Amino acid sequence: MIVREVTDLFGEKVLERVSEARPGRKPTQPKGYAAMPGTGPEGEKCQTCRHKASTGNSHARVYWKCALMRNAWTGGPGTDIRMRSPACNRWEAASTGEMA
Repeated sequence: MIVREVTDLFGEKVLERVSEARPGRKPTQPKGYAAMPGTGPEGEKCQTCRHKASTGNSHARVYWKCALMRNAWTGGPGTDIRMRSPACNRWEAASTGEMA
């Protein structure tokens, strides 16, 4: 983030913060959750849910998705979920062998 001093319309000095990211590109917001994260059991996370599914090559990066949203999956990060996100109200306990 770059901070620079500019003068506004009224002649006052203002600090302007400018992102160093490529212009015109917004960060991708994950939209792969079956319900709003944080609406599930307190203290649980997507990591402990039985609906989490990994995609991608095992030798490269692993991408986590919610199996309940399989029909909406894309090949990009828009349908990814984050393992540290708080559980949603569709959360179900994973069997002990499924933990990531």
